Order: sequence, then C-alpha cells, then structure tokens
Amino acid sequence: MEVDILLRALPGLAIATATTSPILCSHTTMMIDNDDPVIVVNRSGSATYRQNGHETSIGPGQAILTTNGLTGTAVGHTTRRQINWRVSRALIAPLVTNFDEAIGKPIGQGNHALPFFLSYLDVLNDRQSLADPGLRRAVVTHMLDLGALMLGARADAAEVANKRGVVAARMRSIKAYIFSEIGSPELTAATVAARHGISASYVRKLFEAEGTSFTEFVLAHRLAAAHRMLTDPRFTDRSISVIAHDAGFNDISHFNRSFRRVYRASPSDVQREAPRNP
Repeated sequence: MEVDILLRALPGLAIATATTSPILCSHTTMMIDNDDPVIVVNRSGSATYRQNGHETSIGPGQAILTTNGLTGTAVGHTTRRQINWRVSRALIAPLVTNFDEAIGKPIGQGNHALPFFLSYLDVLNDRQSLADPGLRRAVVTHMLDLGALMLGARADAAEVANKRGVVAARMRSIKAYIFSEIGSPELTAATVAARHGISASYVRKLFEAEGTSFTEFVLAHRLAAAHRMLTDPRFTDRSISVIAHDAGFNDISHFNRSFRRVYRASPSDVQREAPRNP
C-alpha cells in the first residue's frame, strides 16, 4: 500500500489531498466517534463507495458525500488522486436541503459549484492569506458556501453563497489566470471574460468591488513582473525594452512613465543598481 497525503486544517474543517495505490478502506462501528461529513473529490482513477444504503462508483472529476457517522467501505480500483474535505456537520448541514439523503450519493461533473470549489482550494497554499485570522475565517466561510451549493443549498443559503463564496472563488480563478498571462499584450477584460464564461463588464465590476479596476490591477502586476526581471541577475543581459515587452507592455514610453511613478526610479536605474552575482 502506498499513500502520499497532505493535510491542512482550518477552524471547523480540514482538507486532505492524497495519492493512493489501489486500496480497500472499511469504516467500522468501532471507528465512529463523530458525525462529520466528508466530501471526496476524485481527481484521477476510480473508486466505489458503499454507505447509507447506496453503492456509488466515481471516476475522474466526480465527487461523493460520505460521513464519519455511518459504517461504510471505499474501494480504490486504481491508483487515485483525491481530495477529502472534512467539515463540521453543525456548520454545513443547516445550509443544505435534505442533507442526510445526500450521503452516499454522487456529485456529478455537471455540478456547477464543483469547479469553483476546486479552483478555490488554491487558497490553502497561500500562506500569507492563512496567516491572518480574519482571512482564515473568510476562507472557511467561502468553502462552506461552495460546499453547500455542491450539495444542494437551501434557497436563502444559495442566495448568500452565490454573492459571497462563488464571487470569491471566481476572483481567485480570474487573478490566477491574469498572473499566468501577465506577459501577454492580449490580456484584456474581454479575453478574461471569455475564458471564464462571463461578460467583460462583470469582470470590471468584480475588481471595482475590491476598490480597484481591472486595468489598475493588471498594470500593477505587469510593473511588478518587470521589476523582478530588472533586479534578477539572470536577466542582466536583457534590454529595458525586451523586459517591458516580456512583462506585457507594448508602449515603452508608457512603461517608463508608469514604472517611475510606482518605484520612484527609472527602469535603467533599478537595473543598474541590482546585484550582479547570480
């Protein structure tokens, strides 16, 4: 048996990301010491779960709701990559319609909240965010929103979740895409919108709600990317114009003006004063 697992814990919930060889897991009566639900998301491979009177097989991209409060078995037929999200029943059950009936049933690939949940999990690798108690509480709240939507949230809970958890997950996904494409001159609100299946005006509203604009956000990170290259000894042979282009700027004059306004120095000054030894 081979198991490689990483566990992250937050108040009221825990996330385990794991890779396992084919394995049979039995949850017996003697092991029941709590009734916490566990949503299992299968990233690759296949498995069959038996619990709450249901036998459910899941493949890549599918998920299932299980619980520590009932006996059951899980059979991994192949090497699997999976995510197990354990949460306090007291936190999530009141948000879901017919919560107990959902135990042991699959959460299909067509579930609209599942992609948001998976994209939002990247926040667990953000040490800066998780270091702040207020942000930790916000992460827990957003994950509860997304979990409730996956399982079938009550109308009032769904309304709140769509305005809070879904928006937070969408913004993380949008920002991750911006960071990955920061050097592309084609990075616009329209291209971001097309990538995420929303309108360009909605993209702009999301950034305005955070007290900035799409243009300001992209500009700040393009300048930061240029600054990193200007101060990196590996790029000392690159000209200012090449670095500006690699950071997504088409207009060198605009780049120079914006850079000086933010860093109170010209790009050439910053490059000249940077350390030379790799």
